[in-house]
Amino acid sequence: MSNILNDEKCLCSIKCHKNIKNSTKIVNFVTNLLSFGVAGMVTNDFKLTLTSENLYIEAIGYATWGGLPETMYTDKISRENIKSFEVKSEYSEEIIVINTTDDKTMTFIRDNEKNNNLAFEMGRLVSKEKEN
Repeated sequence: MSNILNDEKCLCSIKCHKNIKNSTKIVNFVTNLLSFGVAGMVTNDFKLTLTSENLYIEAIGYATWGGLPETMYTDKISRENIKSFEVKSEYSEEIIVINTTDDKTMTFIRDNEKNNNLAFEMGRLVSKEKEN
């Protein structure tokens, strides 16, 4: 993780996922069958890491052989470019909606069965910085 943070101090880090439609999973499966696994995979596991300067979004995939996790790609969003970071609670999940100044909207889901509300805490840290 330290290689993507460029010596920035990590304030909060959470694991989350996206809902992927079953039709997308089926198309990906068939494509991989026809291409002998060359097409890749649908990534729906993510790690959000907040630093004092940026929000890093790491897409986590799993190797075809062995199933080991690997980072597929990392998006870096300057905290100045986060227009809103909203979190709402639904049952035992936190729904995270991030809007950026370039009109991108990203939605993630975090398992909150332990009721530790880490996504709410991350949102509070983002909002606190905006107020200063």
